[in-house]
Amino acid sequence: IFEAVSNAKNIQNLDDLDQFLRIKLKGGEWRGGKKEMGVLTRELGSMFTHSVLSGPKTSVRAIMGTSTAAFTRPMALALGGAMKGNFKQARQGLAALNAMKETIPEAWELFKTRLNAYWSGELRGPNTRFLDVNKQNDQWNMYGHWAETRGNFTDKVTFRLANMARGANDNRFLTYSTKLMQSTDDAFGLIIGRARAREKAFLKATEGLKDGDFVNFDAKLFKEYEDNFQNQIFDAEGNLTDAMAAYSKKEATLTQDLEGFAKHLDSAFKVAPWASRFFLFARRGIN
Repeated sequence: IFEAVSNAKNIQNLDDLDQFLRIKLKGGEWRGGKKEMGVLTRELGSMFTHSVLSGPKTSVRAIMGTSTAAFTRPMALALGGAMKGNFKQARQGLAALNAMKETIPEAWELFKTRLNAYWSGELRGPNTRFLDVNKQNDQWNMYGHWAETRGNFTDKVTFRLANMARGANDNRFLTYSTKLMQSTDDAFGLIIGRARAREKAFLKATEGLKDGDFVNFDAKLFKEYEDNFQNQIFDAEGNLTDAMAAYSKKEATLTQDLEGFAKHLDSAFKVAPWASRFFLFARRGIN
């Protein structure tokens, strides 16, 4: 321990450790100008978000919106191809729609499994479309021990308030809505991935056929292509690795990466979290 402390360039004594943990709790600015959002602000912001999303209609509307956005893309592909006489594109869209329909029972089972895991606390999603979750389980006891043993009165009050907010954010009944929506996003990730595999398999199987000539379509070979493409689209944990499928999921769940003014606006809300209450869910709203 002595060797580690003596070799450290910036930490000279326990006062620096106190200042470090105080900024972690309350927020502030580090050397070099980098700003840190305190855990109290983060937990209170999370509690506010859960409160806003706690209405019974919120989850239903989110599921309806995600399903509409997910099924609209291949439907538009099929209709667009039919209207301009491109029957290969039309059948590509219909193949994706058919894959989505066939995947619904499996996606429903995945939805229930993920919901049970989120509900029991066995699984914590990294992010939802509305909320960035940062549990800091390994650090929380450290914050509490420091606040109660070395912190001043304000530090103790700050930690205890943050601890109360954290308890509310970990309560399964107070956060049911975001758990439902996170499970929905996972289920539609599976549906969109299967649709993308069916699309790629159809294009590969019809590569040598003339447009509109599907008499020599080999269904067995098409199925083999689909199985191979599924292994390329999903990793071992079931996450989407295909760029098009991942983009389609972000499009359906309104979580595309922001650019330009929107990106700066979202960054401004992270620096000044009080301002985000006047424009809730900047990323999702812009998308």
